[in-house]
Amino acid sequence: MKTQDKIKYSIRFNNLTDDQRKSLSLLLHTRIEDMKNQNNKKETENNATSISNINEPEKHMEELGTIYKNSESFLEPKTPVKEALFRLFVYNNNKPLTVKQISKQLSELWEMSQFPRDIGEEKLSNLLKNVSDYYIQPYGRKFYIKKY
Repeated sequence: MKTQDKIKYSIRFNNLTDDQRKSLSLLLHTRIEDMKNQNNKKETENNATSISNINEPEKHMEELGTIYKNSESFLEPKTPVKEALFRLFVYNNNKPLTVKQISKQLSELWEMSQFPRDIGEEKLSNLLKNVSDYYIQPYGRKFYIKKY
């Protein structure tokens, strides 16, 4: 088994600066609003979407995960792969996954897709190295924040 096969990924919540926590909260919040608009809902029952919780991305993650679990369209085949990775982690409660597990889950979800795309392990592995804008990182890795 290659070392790469053992690496698990998840959305990073640890050691975030205040600005990063706000950014991640907004990233999650926009997905909540998108799903509400798709479902024609005016308000959510949870207060996690209020601006007062902007420093608590965990609350937004929990709310969005619940929304995704109750939606059949959370991960449509035409979803861009980077966005699909992010949604998959939210859907799975940010459970750390290997590239092999991610590939398998996406393949199962997009099995009957009219939009064929390369979601093989090699392609996903390369993609996961460049998704910092979605805060997806190797799980358990120590993060050091560069100070300029």
